[in-house]
Amino acid sequence: MLAVNIVTTPDLASWQQALTATERQVNTAAVRALNKTARWARSHLASITAKKSNVKVGLVRNSLSVVRARPSKPSIVVGLNQKAGVIKAHKLGAARQNASGVRVAKRQFDHAFLAQMPNGHQGVFRRRSKSRLPIQEVQIVITGRLRDEMESLSERGLMDNFERIFERELNYLLRVA
Repeated sequence: MLAVNIVTTPDLASWQQALTATERQVNTAAVRALNKTARWARSHLASITAKKSNVKVGLVRNSLSVVRARPSKPSIVVGLNQKAGVIKAHKLGAARQNASGVRVAKRQFDHAFLAQMPNGHQGVFRRRSKSRLPIQEVQIVITGRLRDEMESLSERGLMDNFERIFERELNYLLRVA
């Protein structure tokens, strides 16, 4: 599984507010900031990948999973699900059969056809050979794009985002207490 990990051990010297905060407040702020960073990373990855792949954001977001931080385990994981990176063609929109194949949401799949399986599943299929069977469902693979975006995100903005949110959460906890 591809994953982006953040494990935090706050450097108290770098944040002035941390000197007046208790250890519990710092840990609570770190956990909250980690979870918000994980949510941001998931939506950011989904948005960028969907834009580049020309698919709906929800289809990409469903393939990303988040393991949240807890006070006992202050680390997050934003990773890919088992079925990640594969979007079935019929999920893109309304499918229309035409002379050369099937058109789904501005995408043309040549030599494809619409069919309903005996269990009721409707989809866009293609023959694997010249014979009648076997057939396979048409899919769009975005695993490579997701992996590239995860690598670029872990290099640039993830830690900056975490630091900004951690400072905000720590200020909030100090104001409330």
